[in-house]
Amino acid sequence: MTTSTPPSLALADVQRALERQLEERLAILQALQPYALPTVDPVAFQTAASHRAVIEQITAALNRITRGTYGLCTRCGRPIAPGRLEVLPHAAACIECQSHADAA
Repeated sequence: MTTSTPPSLALADVQRALERQLEERLAILQALQPYALPTVDPVAFQTAASHRAVIEQITAALNRITRGTYGLCTRCGRPIAPGRLEVLPHAAACIECQSHADAA
């Protein structure tokens, strides 16, 4: 399988950007940890949950880079539009598949 990376970004650049985003999210999550309980601070709890979800997505994208499948939709296998990957480098699905998932 070939990867479909945005033409303006090399795969190594994408990987470094994702690793940087992962580090930032992990630092934020660590700072929220003492307060991220629904009974202590419900906003911090929700914020931490959101960060954990994005951390999982970024980690999955890094794994796809390692496997050589980055840029391919995990649902249909077609290439993800380069513009989508430029905006959301951890995107796992093409617009069409994501639209169907969001509608469900």
